[in-house]
Formats: sequence, C-alpha cells, structure tokens
Amino acid sequence: MNKLSEVKIKIYAIEILHEIKKHLTYKDLSTELRLPAPVISRYVKGHVLPNLDRAEKIIGWYEENYFRKMLRQEIYVGDEGVIDVSSLTYNTILQCVIAKHALNFFKDVTVTKILTVETNGIPIAIQTGNAFGVDVIIARKERQVGVKRYYEERYSFVPPVIRSLYVPKTSLKENDHILIVDDLVRSGNTIKALLNIINKSGATLSGIFSVIEVNRVMDKLKSELKIDAPMLSILSKVTEASLVF
Repeated sequence: MNKLSEVKIKIYAIEILHEIKKHLTYKDLSTELRLPAPVISRYVKGHVLPNLDRAEKIIGWYEENYFRKMLRQEIYVGDEGVIDVSSLTYNTILQCVIAKHALNFFKDVTVTKILTVETNGIPIAIQTGNAFGVDVIIARKERQVGVKRYYEERYSFVPPVIRSLYVPKTSLKENDHILIVDDLVRSGNTIKALLNIINKSGATLSGIFSVIEVNRVMDKLKSELKIDAPMLSILSKVTEASLVF
C-alpha cells in the first residue's frame, strides 16, 4: 500500500467519525471505540489524523456495526428472486462509503484500472476508481461509433439470450492490474466474460468486488475458475427474502 492509499484510509476514518457524531455523543463514541473523548474530538474536528492502525480499527468498528445495516436498508428484496439496487445508482454518499470499503479491503494489491459493465454498476465503479485514483473502463453492450478495435466476449444473459460485451483494445494494457467491480453478481456469467476479456488483453486480475452476490456465487466462481486473486461481496442473498453478510 502506498502513502496516498494510507492517507485516504485515515481520512475515511475521520469521515466516519464525523458522520457518526451526528447520532452518538463523544461519551458514546469513547465507550464504543475505547478511546479518550478528547482524542475523538480532535479527529472529528480534523485537527489530527489517526495512525494507520487506529484508522483501520475505526473503519472496522463502523463497518461491523453500522455500514452493512445502512446498506441493507437501501436494497429491496422482493418475491421470485427480485433484487432492486436502483437506490445505489443515485445515492452518492453510500457509493462513496462502498468505494472506500473496497479500497480498505484491497489495499494490499496493485490496482491500475477498474473494469465494470454498463449500466447499474457504473456509479459504484466510478467512485471506486476515485478512491483508488485510477481510470475506470466500462464494458459496453454495443459497439461505439469511432472505435475500431475491440475485445469482444459473448456470454449467456437469460438463456437462450446471448449478449456481447465490448471493451476498446486501447483501454487495457499487458501491464495493467484490473479490479472488477459490479453492483450485483447473480449467475456469474458477466464476471466470466470480463475475466476472459482481461485474459485476452494480457492484463492481470487484481480482484473482484461486488455489493451483492446471489447464493454464494463468488465462491463458486473462485472454485470453478481457480481464481487466486482476492474476492469480496459485501452482502449475500441466500434465501428468497434475506440478505446476509
């Protein structure tokens, strides 16, 4: 992890405290974090940054006690396997928190580019690219005017429907390290298509990140494709009407 990433993690911890302070007193925070109230006050007011170890503890506390609860409230799980993540496409504050969650998890791997699929995954991918300070590559479902050379990969959408993804060849290089980002992983077919595009380009997979997975599909992908890069899904839908983590 480079110095810039360390600073971003420390700032994320401060942003967490600043937000949580709207709901908890300094006494409450002191009890939960086991830190002196004056120290927390200096963090909240931006007078000083915590060291990396303390920042990670603050982030861990927040994500364990508040983050996933907040995320679950924004996602609708309906009948017949319907998952509505539309609120994630316009809730920029939550997108930012999700992105920094990804930054914290993948802090020890090299990431030079983010790869996602249009359309719902774009906002979170953009925020994640912002957090990492890297470009975001979007796999399109149609060819774009003016782009002549593509990596193309066909995949099964809803059988028997077959779709194609297109990524300009100029956007991926052999020395790139790619983090795949998606909002929802249901069958894993889209992820497989993106992995094939990465392999065609000669780039290296750094990891796979999703907000929600269905029926532990990430574990299935890891086993089936023998993926040795880190993989993270924040929430998992394992029944018709529940989300777990």
